Amino acid sequence: MTRWYKRRKLFSGLAAAAVAVPLAACSAGGGTAAGTGHDTITIGIGSAPVSLDPARAANSSDGQAYTDLAYEPLIRLNSDGSLAPALATSWRYTDAKLTTFEVTLRHGVRFSDGSPLTATDVVHYLSRAKTTNGVVTPYAAAITRAQAVGTDRVVLHLAAPNPTIAQVLTQRYYVGSIVGPIGESDPNSLGTSTDGAGPYLLDKAGTVANDHYTYVPNPYYYDKSAVHFTKFTIRVIGNPQTALSTLKSGQVAYVGGDFSTVDEAKSSGYSVYSAVSDWYGVFLIDRSGTLVPALAKQGVRQALNYALDRRGIAKALFGSYGVPTSEISDIAYANDGYDPDYVNYYGYDPAKAKQLLEQNGYADGFGLTIAATTTYGDGVEVAQAIAGDWAKLGVRVTIKTYPSVAAMGTDVGSKKYPAFAGNLDVQPMFLESTQILDKDAGFFNPFRYDDPTLSALLATARAATSSSAVAAGWAAVERRVVELGWFAPVASGPTLYYGVKGLTGIALSAANFVPDPTQFHY
Repeated sequence: MTRWYKRRKLFSGLAAAAVAVPLAACSAGGGTAAGTGHDTITIGIGSAPVSLDPARAANSSDGQAYTDLAYEPLIRLNSDGSLAPALATSWRYTDAKLTTFEVTLRHGVRFSDGSPLTATDVVHYLSRAKTTNGVVTPYAAAITRAQAVGTDRVVLHLAAPNPTIAQVLTQRYYVGSIVGPIGESDPNSLGTSTDGAGPYLLDKAGTVANDHYTYVPNPYYYDKSAVHFTKFTIRVIGNPQTALSTLKSGQVAYVGGDFSTVDEAKSSGYSVYSAVSDWYGVFLIDRSGTLVPALAKQGVRQALNYALDRRGIAKALFGSYGVPTSEISDIAYANDGYDPDYVNYYGYDPAKAKQLLEQNGYADGFGLTIAATTTYGDGVEVAQAIAGDWAKLGVRVTIKTYPSVAAMGTDVGSKKYPAFAGNLDVQPMFLESTQILDKDAGFFNPFRYDDPTLSALLATARAATSSSAVAAGWAAVERRVVELGWFAPVASGPTLYYGVKGLTGIALSAANFVPDPTQFHY
């Protein structure tokens, strides 16, 4: 994997990778538009889409560009993390327990198939999203039932109190990226076409699978002033140096970046955009000691954390953009889990690490196999860096390398390995906790291990309603997770992008680190 192309949410992308419907090869018309033209634009993205269907999209933040162009979300997540109307003009909880949520749809919206947007369309999409095993599925699962009220209102009945449902209905999580009725009638067609209510639609004649994808204006889009280009082409460029070279030659106007090329991009006069987006490390999933008895001991897991030279690893992986951390949260969520006192909880202390191993009966170390793949979260590089520090402790690491996320995910989910290396993107702790901390968190907890103290803290945090109680509740969860040593985080890493001067609308932050291409314009 190249570091500039971030794999978001491995948990739900695994199955999606296996069900992708590839585009048939078509003529290349429109795929060579100059990247710096003002009525057309070509950008470079690090990977091809697993599927163009938002309900089957995989976990790459790159993949979001392909759906953002064609699928307007119910609620838009702005670059600073704030929310704005899109297909929905208003939304609200209708009960104090935060279990019923109502959205009111915009009038006059039509899909690219010409059909008007109705509440029934929203219900149909949400029902299918719960079953597709795409990145959308675990988030849509929070909705037990979607109910159409007339043509312009949808009531969502939630499985449990959920203060984040508005965020879930944004483009970031695909739950609000509603598909039109023709697309819903034949979901398999959405692998080769689009049927959204966004500003663009896929031009099949100008698209070649895994090479470039061309979009043209949706003639039915409700806001013509927001359609900035007559042609929008995405080229798949999987190498960071090639991406920069393509930018410098004028073939594209925007590409994903990498710390290995960022200095050259800056010196060449390109605009550089960055935000801390993910934490990287090893997920110690065999906490019951089924495969590796040593991992059942908290002291051993803590020893593994104390043995890590996070500062050195962060610099090696991300240069000046890496931020050493012991946490699974980020400063972007300072009132939602992040605790500055725990960032350096595990200072680099090999002597203490050895002492803890001795105290727990592993003075001579033990063997540990880590699954990793080059296509998810710099997994192989992270595992190699960590293995070097653990070898000094007597822990003999074997790295099992996989060619793909799907292949690795199948074996990890089947409890064949005690640990895997990778990353997880920054997000509200309410959402992150359901993905990686719960007993039924699936891939991230295949052994279904449960810590009663952590479970009680999670229940308290999820039940909190006041801002102070929410902040205190999730900070307590974060501290417990760090102390348990369930994970061995090493660094928060960046997402980087480069753009030509004059191209505006590119913005990102830790709260939303994926630029929205529908906002690009000259």
